Amino acid sequence: MKKKGYKRISRLSRAERILKLLKKAKKMDIDPSSGKLFAYVYETGDSGLRKITKEANNMFYESNYLDFTVFRSAIFFEKEILKFVKEILNAPEDSVGTFTFGGTESIMLAVKAARDKFFSLGKTGKPELIVPITIHPAFLKSADYLGLDVKRVPVDSNGRVLVDELKKSITERTALVAVSAPNWPFGVVDTVEDIADIKREYKIPLHVDACLGGFVLPFFERLGLPVRKFDFRVKGVTSISADIHKYGYAPKGSSVVLFRDKELKKFSMYVDTSSLGYVLVNQVVLSSRPIGPIASAFSTLEYFGQDGYMVLAKKILQARDKILDGMIKLGFYSVFPVESNILCLSSRVHDLINFVLNMKALGWHFHLQKAERQLNIPQTIHLAVSPIHVKRVEDFLSDAKKSLKIRWNIDLQRDLNDVISGIISGKIDPVIIPLLLDYLPSDLAEDMIKDTVISWFSG
Repeated sequence: MKKKGYKRISRLSRAERILKLLKKAKKMDIDPSSGKLFAYVYETGDSGLRKITKEANNMFYESNYLDFTVFRSAIFFEKEILKFVKEILNAPEDSVGTFTFGGTESIMLAVKAARDKFFSLGKTGKPELIVPITIHPAFLKSADYLGLDVKRVPVDSNGRVLVDELKKSITERTALVAVSAPNWPFGVVDTVEDIADIKREYKIPLHVDACLGGFVLPFFERLGLPVRKFDFRVKGVTSISADIHKYGYAPKGSSVVLFRDKELKKFSMYVDTSSLGYVLVNQVVLSSRPIGPIASAFSTLEYFGQDGYMVLAKKILQARDKILDGMIKLGFYSVFPVESNILCLSSRVHDLINFVLNMKALGWHFHLQKAERQLNIPQTIHLAVSPIHVKRVEDFLSDAKKSLKIRWNIDLQRDLNDVISGIISGKIDPVIIPLLLDYLPSDLAEDMIKDTVISWFSG
């Protein structure tokens, strides 16, 4: 009896030690629900949502998406989610889609589908992808993984892809054209209708990356805001990616990619019938994966419904406009038209490095973006506004005012080597890395970033 009791106490002690370690690690992170993040987490401030999605994830965290003939809940959840997304993006009745674990996976499937369709038509040579310079890097990553060349097209003074330049870039090797709604750096929507007209002439697939705007722009439009058409109402659009874990507010990771027709989706899939073990059927990049995230995504859509997303869109607009007005009064300005949930701000009177580092010290996190001198685009700060920010506007603006008064006195050109060493060692916040790119050749910059990651994870 004593021996049995000893083991029970030992296990309890081990569990308590693990919980202490988890709590210690948790303190290293910014609180995702704090409203101090303007990237990575898109918070509503709704505790009821958090409760139901955690319950859904826990209920299905052991179920394996690999074999949906065994775990049939996966089929139910995916069909219901696709039905919801198809409606808000005006997809045809016979369109199809796939639930993925994130925008990068959704984009990779769209690129794979286009590449395989290219070869199915008997075309030869290395296929190419044509994108604006503002496209999400997931497209370049996909091209790197899947063996495509990439042509990057410049944008106009409003941050939208230059349609004539895009047209000039199309060749016989073009497998896919991709644009954004909106793009991440500037928050503006590319002129999808104009691009679709050109693309139809060449019979090339057109993908719209709406990972950021897919669950916001449709509701902005319903609220009466002018929103450029980007969805399946534009006849030339053949696929769209939209992240449920961004402005769909589901936990990570959940996204969808929709295809106008099932033939294109078939090109996105992987099926192996030669294995001696079992037939491998993958709609996505991963094989084994938990059903928990899709159960959480389904629960989120059910929890809010389209009426709920309308309410959340209103909160985003209120927060966005109040932040913009307050920042203008502090000496900032919007570099591009404000037409989405993104604010892209610069200043002619304030040092952005100084500002971002001071705000980071006060617990706020947002991106600092490098200048694009060829396009005459200055350094900018990037704010992805969420519904929770309607409660934090005054705090943000108060801290912003304080942050303009404290000077860090960092001169990147003068202190470049010290700054690089400081970032690799963790002494200097990596938020300023984008500005280092103005002083380093791309190969050295990539090497510095790899060294930093290796140092942080192996130290």
